[in-house]
Amino acid sequence: MQLWAAIDILGGSVVTLRQGKESQKTSWKEGPLQSASRWEREGADGLHIIDLDAAFGRGSSKDVIRDIVDRAHIPVQVGGGVRSREAAEALLDWGVSRVILGTLAYAQPKILSVLLDDRGPEKFVVAADYSPEGKVMSKGWTSSVDISVFQAAKQLESAGVLTMLATAVGKDGTAKGPDVETTRRLCSSSKMRVLASGGIRDIDDLGELAKAGAAGAIIGRALYDGGIKLRVAKAELEGDLR
Repeated sequence: MQLWAAIDILGGSVVTLRQGKESQKTSWKEGPLQSASRWEREGADGLHIIDLDAAFGRGSSKDVIRDIVDRAHIPVQVGGGVRSREAAEALLDWGVSRVILGTLAYAQPKILSVLLDDRGPEKFVVAADYSPEGKVMSKGWTSSVDISVFQAAKQLESAGVLTMLATAVGKDGTAKGPDVETTRRLCSSSKMRVLASGGIRDIDDLGELAKAGAAGAIIGRALYDGGIKLRVAKAELEGDLR
């Protein structure tokens, strides 16, 4: 299972949000470039960058994201406010490994199909950020799409999506443990690669997600508060899965 280090950028700072709410944010001392360099040195399989300014419709952190992409020697996937074909293609033209699509995938499925056909399905991750009730959230977690995360998975797989990011918004940033059962159900019912996110607090949680079939885990707060050390986590997971 791959371990992706999350770097959520808001107003030039690295932050983590609790349950997707800006009013419950924690700002971290290291800036985005420093964090990216640190997680790469510590062995992250990739960097998972979210432009929260764009997600909330208040501008963009594109300049610092481009700097990270230019300097990184590991894969970088980027999302947050990517709501047009042009925005997605611009990120790929910068050298981003994969673009994370959310609202666009559900509101404009024809554009999703065009992107998958033109640029290749391996270049995209489609996010299914879901509420405690299991409904998919959109527009920076401010509104709900009237489908469940399981219905979304079926639609995305039928559309040709290869990788799905499942984020339990109710657990995100809470350090109360991930939604292992939903991850297990998604992995067992789909051929897509499932990336799990939300609530991850320690190596035991990563082990449970790996056993559930997750292809990767997105780690945020647990990296910044020291609950997970990347090198240790990777070594333990590799040992457990041998």
